[in-house]
Amino acid sequence: MEFTLQELKDSVREVIEGIEDKATLTIQECNKYTGIGRDKLMELAHSKESDFPCFRVGNRFLINKEMLIAWLKKVTVEGRVL
Repeated sequence: MEFTLQELKDSVREVIEGIEDKATLTIQECNKYTGIGRDKLMELAHSKESDFPCFRVGNRFLINKEMLIAWLKKVTVEGRVL
């Protein structure tokens, strides 16, 4: 199955627009939004010592998008290595 460049661009745009409207992100959406790997996000989410802005709904982790943006700024200013 082949896609044109425009079809791929449209698909990526749809995903990004869908994320922009949400207050929370799943681990997979957070991975796409931030570029942080899924395994690292899961490690941060499971860590009790982490200040990563997530919470659980059943077995799923959700990340507060506004708090995530603030957290990314804080991590950057601190020069933290994740």
